[in-house]
Amino acid sequence: MAGLIGAPLTVARCLALQAAWSYERMQGVGMAWASEPALRRLFGHDPDRYRAALGRSASFFNANPFLAPTAVGAFLRAEADEMPPAQVERLRTALSGPLGALGDRLYWTGVVPALSGMAVCGVALGAGWWPVLALLLVHNSTRLWLGHWLLRLGWTHGPMVGVAMTASPLSGAATLAAIVATVAGTAAPLMVTGSALEDGSLADWGLVAAAVLVAVGFRWLRGRRASALKFTLAASVVAILWHLGRA
Repeated sequence: MAGLIGAPLTVARCLALQAAWSYERMQGVGMAWASEPALRRLFGHDPDRYRAALGRSASFFNANPFLAPTAVGAFLRAEADEMPPAQVERLRTALSGPLGALGDRLYWTGVVPALSGMAVCGVALGAGWWPVLALLLVHNSTRLWLGHWLLRLGWTHGPMVGVAMTASPLSGAATLAAIVATVAGTAAPLMVTGSALEDGSLADWGLVAAAVLVAVGFRWLRGRRASALKFTLAASVVAILWHLGRA
């Protein structure tokens, strides 16, 4: 069974979870597309059960797409264990909120702005396009690895996957990614607009370092309410004024 849930095809199909997004079912059709290979292997010998399970997998579902493989794995385990259809539906509904909230913290306010900010800083330091290529490589390879891990997590714990998610390192990873995003998002506008590059003066670097320290301090005091986006916007204003002052 572990080989079934860890099938590369199931993980790959999770990448297209939102390809058939709709207001009626949100990511439901994508969930069915991702679950279909495993359902076929589970119930291919019983066409009626296969069609019923596939129909349930296409019902309404909405969560962060990066963490949705967790729900795919838990759904497949529930179907394999012959849980009543009503309980399967309640499980999908219960997972939508937590996976959406944690996934948004981990990726949209953490990993994505952190990697993007670091790539911009790398380009500003004269590394050419290599930081951009590194961003794409790290982002996509990490997503594939995480998708496989989450799929197995959902399959292993089934209806108890929520408890497993709480005990997992994902929440800590989201906090760490948000801090890195704060640092990179604050430094990037200053490094691009100013002269704090390979030929930058000590004063230039001092301004960047001071801005980063202030941002991290506010992030520590305000917690999640101080998002990396706010610091990037504030740093952009400082960068514009810095540029005008140097003109």
